Amino acid sequence: MDRELNISYDNDLYFGTDRYYTSGLDIIHRRLLKANSPWFQRFKSRRNDSTKVIAGFHYGHKIFTPYKIKRKNVEDFDRPYAGWHYLKLHMQNFPGANSMNSFSLELGVVGEMSGIGNFQEWWHEKLSFPQPQGWKYQVGNEVILNLVYKRSMQWSPVRRIGLYSDTEIKLGTGMNRATQSAELRYGKANRLFNSAKANSRLSHKLPVVGNNDPEEEEGYLFYGIEGQYVLSNIFIEGSLLRAETPHTEELEDVVIVRKWGFVYSNYYTTFSFTVYRMTPENKGARKHRFINLNLAFRF
Repeated sequence: MDRELNISYDNDLYFGTDRYYTSGLDIIHRRLLKANSPWFQRFKSRRNDSTKVIAGFHYGHKIFTPYKIKRKNVEDFDRPYAGWHYLKLHMQNFPGANSMNSFSLELGVVGEMSGIGNFQEWWHEKLSFPQPQGWKYQVGNEVILNLVYKRSMQWSPVRRIGLYSDTEIKLGTGMNRATQSAELRYGKANRLFNSAKANSRLSHKLPVVGNNDPEEEEGYLFYGIEGQYVLSNIFIEGSLLRAETPHTEELEDVVIVRKWGFVYSNYYTTFSFTVYRMTPENKGARKHRFINLNLAFRF
């Protein structure tokens, strides 16, 4: 059970809307590295003898549109059209049973060459949805390179109640942002180095169902809040490197995200359902909601 295939899908259609961050798909393959791997030796924690270093290979795309996609006049848009196709490599290690470090490299393309505009127009035509009218004004072509570091911690002060914290820094040509989040859980949550939350349920051993393992299953409800301090965002402001882009908006420096849902996980699968509610990401925009569905299989 040292490999995992994870599919994660975001959409705001469940709320009857089609705007802002309107849709995204991520497909991730993770692998638990062996101790004799050079990547294990390079990324293992120096603070303890943790046997887990997890490598992830990630494909994703995301779609951003204004509030009303049927409007044709660019002056009526309250957010630029933008599409992002990207690949990501990430590595995780565990300094302790309830702490994690994650290092990521994101490489992708934004603009017409991403193909996202053509994809959304085709998809809306097939499903008889309203056609977006402004992709000709989308953020210009650009290659994006981002570096991401995340530190995660977990505490369980009371039985069945847990606290979780994420601190993340993202730097690069696509986005420069600092994020801090906190999450309250109710239910049964495993230690972080063997949890659905950290995508760390991989093992070199074949699990035995019903062997009284206290971490065989986990399931809990959660509520979290996240604060983002945003220095730059190519999907709103356009490129840091190019002088011109067809349509841009002014950033909101601080974005607050609330999220709630549930998680269930066992040896073989993980399923989670999360509702996100965001404050406006740029001046003149509105609050936004979307739902994430996440499913993982280990083999």
